[in-house]
Amino acid sequence: MIELDEHIGKLESADEAERIYAAEDIGYANRAEGVPPLLERLPAESSRAVREAIFAALENIEDDAVIQGAIRLLRSDDSFLRNQAVDLLRSRGPRVIASLSLAFPEADSDQRKLILDVLASVDGPGTSGIYERALADSDVNVVITAVESLGNARKTEFRAHIEEAVGAWHPMLTGACLEALAQIGNAHSLEVIRSHAAGSVADFLLPSYLKVLGAHGEESDVAEAAGMLDSRGAHLHAPILDAIAMLRQRHPSALLPESLVDPLERIVRIGNSPILRRQALHLLEGLTKQEGVVEFLAAWQPRLENDGA
Repeated sequence: MIELDEHIGKLESADEAERIYAAEDIGYANRAEGVPPLLERLPAESSRAVREAIFAALENIEDDAVIQGAIRLLRSDDSFLRNQAVDLLRSRGPRVIASLSLAFPEADSDQRKLILDVLASVDGPGTSGIYERALADSDVNVVITAVESLGNARKTEFRAHIEEAVGAWHPMLTGACLEALAQIGNAHSLEVIRSHAAGSVADFLLPSYLKVLGAHGEESDVAEAAGMLDSRGAHLHAPILDAIAMLRQRHPSALLPESLVDPLERIVRIGNSPILRRQALHLLEGLTKQEGVVEFLAAWQPRLENDGA
């Protein structure tokens, strides 16, 4: 204990290197008594190197006091401390879930979002209760964070909850729901989205909608995506072609409509993205029965290769 006290005392040293070594030694000692001094030093510490050494030391200490201390750091005004606290909690794995569940109701909106950020990398019994609270949160940004986390974590058991939120008044929440359903949705999710869209999806939501269409659409939905090339702006060509390509990958027997020939050839000729032009050319390979397509491919494939497209 005397040796640990000496290391703790050196955390106040004027010498940066000595403070780093002190933090490292406290971490190696792996004693609960070392946690409070490390946490207390963080707000006053001006050296990033020392701060990083302190967090590394906290990660080495196995006591649950580290979890409680990291949760308190989520309240900090210092973004570095908050972000490091999130990483520290993630490193503890499922052990943190019970403590996060207790902290969530008392946390402010920023802290609740950070707790959800932790859960994005941590799963286990007890997370469902936190997510249920978050989806019913009064702060829409907390709800958005929860939806994003559920999608990234592939939490299909929350699919229905997210489908219900698609028609929310907040456009950012709607966008988050579409992104999540692209990952955990199904054909029913696509129909729910369509029922709320009332026949027209806003431009700013279209890339997310197209991800859902590509991931869960039927063979016949190729025509819907294809029709957008003429009705939507050039800035949306990339997600439209991505959706068509994904549908073709999922439904190899899907036939591309003849109406695609002109817009695809136009993209190959004047598209400002080499990747987009090559993708359009590749899709044209599925339309070789249409008049003039074989000749077009013969003329443009070498040209794109020579241009490095």
